Parts: sequence; structure tokens; C-alpha cells
Amino acid sequence: MLIKISIKKLNTIKIMNDLYLTTIFASLFTFIYLFLSFRVGYFRGSPVLKLIFKMNEKINEKKLNRNVRSHGNFSEYVPIFLILLLILEIKNGTPFLYLLTTCFIFLYGRIAHAICFSFFEFNPFLRISGMLCTYLGLGILSFLLIYQLS
Repeated sequence: MLIKISIKKLNTIKIMNDLYLTTIFASLFTFIYLFLSFRVGYFRGSPVLKLIFKMNEKINEKKLNRNVRSHGNFSEYVPIFLILLLILEIKNGTPFLYLLTTCFIFLYGRIAHAICFSFFEFNPFLRISGMLCTYLGLGILSFLLIYQLS
């Protein structure tokens, strides 16, 4: 009984140490999320951010709404991507290069879309390419999960 428990613990520790992509990209996405959160807080006139940044200008309502949409959109897509990535890394049946490429595609998509809504009034290239890469990243991971079932 003790031997079985020890082996299970070793396997769990091994799995936890091998989640390189999930760890790295969860950290990257967290930094982007924090940036978008601070931006929304800044435009809303957060008292905490007033201590850090000089805020003299009146913020346009449209600019605030676009930043809120950017932040919300980011928080909708990233968690499902990270869950799919985590499952694929735990299953350990997908080549590392496939997962890495998919992560960079998704990362570009999220950054492009965030830049489009946070810094531009209108930029169809960033918006469309950002969402296409987001959908592509989610689609690839979903396909890989289903493919591994067969």
C-alpha cells in the first residue's frame, strides 16, 4: 500500500514539473491581463492609479468602453485556451512543437486584438487577424484533444 501511494505521488510530481508551456503562457497571459486591467482602472479614474499616474485629462467614454471590451474579451478566451493546453500537456501525447506553435498563434491573436481595442479607434487588420488567430489556436487544441481520443 505504501509503495503504491509513493509511486502515485512521484507521477504527480513529474506531471507538475513538465507543464512548461502552461506555466510560461499562463504567466505571459497574466501579465497582459494585468496591463489591460490597469488600463481600464486608469480610464475609470481609479484612486489607486491616481497615486501612480498623473491624471489630468478627461477620458472619452468611447475609449473607456473599447478598453473594457478588450479586457473582457481577453478574460473570456484565455482561460479556455489554458485549460485545453493543460489537458494536452498532462496527456503528453502531442508533440511539443505543435503545442508551442499553437501557443504563439494564440498569443499573437490576443495581443493583436488587445492592441486594436486599447490603442486604436479602428484597425481592421489587428482586429480580424487577432480573432482569427484566437479561433485558430482554440480550434487546433480542440482538434488535437479529439484526435487523441481515436
